[in-house]
Amino acid sequence: MTQYDARWFSGQAATWDDDRRKVERARQAAKAIADEIPLDPSWTVLDYGAGTGLLAFALADRVGEIVLMDSAEGMVEVARRRIAECGRPGIRAERHDLTRAPLPAGEQFDLVISMMVLHHVEDVPLLLKRLFAATAEGGWFAALDLEPEQGEYHDADFTGHHGFSRGALRRALAGAGFGHLTVRKVLEIEKEVQGVPRKFGVFLATARKDAERPVPVG
Repeated sequence: MTQYDARWFSGQAATWDDDRRKVERARQAAKAIADEIPLDPSWTVLDYGAGTGLLAFALADRVGEIVLMDSAEGMVEVARRRIAECGRPGIRAERHDLTRAPLPAGEQFDLVISMMVLHHVEDVPLLLKRLFAATAEGGWFAALDLEPEQGEYHDADFTGHHGFSRGALRRALAGAGFGHLTVRKVLEIEKEVQGVPRKFGVFLATARKDAERPVPVG
């Protein structure tokens, strides 16, 4: 994620959860993950690009400890307030950008999740390799993001990716070291484009870190 994106998201953080559509999408995304992956209440979870924690909180009653991680300071501040208000132990929020530095060696999670993050990242293969490194052996990865679109989802200044084809996602995940890959459409986001309502597909990609597979180099 670029520094521009981090600043923009920080500026949006205070009112991010006011949009009930975002809350409902997070609920739907959590259900899709739970339908695809055999969640366990003992699992540790990393939500990368967590924002205010909508997805993580929607999954919280199905898993154990959760780390909400985001590069936008404003999002982390709001997430920490939400954690304090909910009173649930075992959740913390950290500011960190994995595209700039990996996690400390040995810090790994049973489940790594992200939602609408990858299309903001310039070097997706690098991020996926670092998320692979953050996944425990036998652990799972789940990412939700845009299906291919024609550049209408963002404004003209956007420099990220206009969605991902299923083939491209499968190749990127396999290249990072993941196996047991699945990609399927799970929800839609409706936005106005030049005054006209448009629907954009969102996929769920899941994968697993197989202990028998060689760890990629780089």
